[in-house]
Amino acid sequence: MIANSQFTPAAPLAAAIFLATIGLVIARPWRLTEATAALLGASAMVLMGLVSPSGAASDVAGHWNVLLFFVGLTGAAAVAERSGLFDALAGTSARLSRGNPRRLLVAVVAAGALVAAVLSNDAAALVLTPVVYVLVARFGLSPLPYVLACTFVADAASIALPVSNPVNVIVSDRLGVSAAGLVPVMLPAAAASVVALLGCLLVIYRRELPARAPLVPPSTSWASWTGVPRRLLAASGVAVGAFAVASAANLPLGPTMAAVWLLLLGVEWTIRRFDRPLDGVGWSLLVFVAAMGILVDGLSSAGITAWLAQVVLGQVRDSPALVMVVTAFAAAVGANLVNNLPAAFVFADAVHSAGLSEASAHAAAIGTIIGADLGPNLTPVGSVATLLWFVLLRQRGLEVSTWSYIRVGLIVTPVTILAALGVALLLGLPR
Repeated sequence: MIANSQFTPAAPLAAAIFLATIGLVIARPWRLTEATAALLGASAMVLMGLVSPSGAASDVAGHWNVLLFFVGLTGAAAVAERSGLFDALAGTSARLSRGNPRRLLVAVVAAGALVAAVLSNDAAALVLTPVVYVLVARFGLSPLPYVLACTFVADAASIALPVSNPVNVIVSDRLGVSAAGLVPVMLPAAAASVVALLGCLLVIYRRELPARAPLVPPSTSWASWTGVPRRLLAASGVAVGAFAVASAANLPLGPTMAAVWLLLLGVEWTIRRFDRPLDGVGWSLLVFVAAMGILVDGLSSAGITAWLAQVVLGQVRDSPALVMVVTAFAAAVGANLVNNLPAAFVFADAVHSAGLSEASAHAAAIGTIIGADLGPNLTPVGSVATLLWFVLLRQRGLEVSTWSYIRVGLIVTPVTILAALGVALLLGLPR
């Protein structure tokens, strides 16, 4: 049985601070950014004594790899955009679509699935969003279906491989399940999730995506790859290879991505001098991730997360099929409350402490990964990849309302989770 957990006297205060913070993040009153809202909540946790100042500092320091990863990732994307790489990709994408907006949406989803599976969901959101936005802005298409496809597919395909999402390795390691051993289940489940996502988007936006429409006026020339400096293209190839090798070898991705950024920045400096090398780095995202970690610490110290584990697993622990389904939807809910990365840490630890059988632990790993990876598509705060997406669009002057995102997420999220779970239940349970 799961050990009884007791709330501390601070539990109501911790819950109130957390819920108020999430409300600010979603509603964004007074144009409050997600980073500012999370920082206010984290500060309240410390000021109210729910998390000590040294505990907060230790939590931030403990996320050094993730934070460094996003510094390098956002910085590298900024270099690529300044070089004209995204313009060239946009021109190529438009040419390959042959004037068909629906075919272009299919191409965006397919490309995003490949990038997310091989290079991580965050890379998919970061690389594809600027490409797609440049395309739709230049050629007059409605941007919303395409930019939404970028962020949704980044999560939908991220269950495929261990390197597709940090959550996959965190959960499997904590539950004592081989991450590589899950691939025969998770890869087909990812394919089912991506197909389900594409079907949802084509149905939702069927009236906004005409069967055929010109993507570019005849007088406008296509963006050319000849405009991209060859040295930067070569450096980008080296960078992609280094990142893929580091991912496959399960090396810390933070230093790898930071080194990639510095390499590209150095090559860019040899081509042209610039005054602001730090432009494009997602500093607000770093603040958000660090602050959310402190908020989760406050919930954990108050006994709330342990209580949630009891509620989730208390009645289903001896049925692997039920464990998989319940953990998937519980992890999805948790991801939308506290962001999927901290939720994965907390939930995996709670499941581990429950003392499940080997079969149930295996099912719990699959369910938790599906829920933590696909569940975040429901709200803007669920996934770091989604937060990256919002930051990138705001930097380019496109404001996407929270309701516009949630309206689509309410359809996409349960459909993709059910599609992935259907495959996982067929392939992932003991015979």
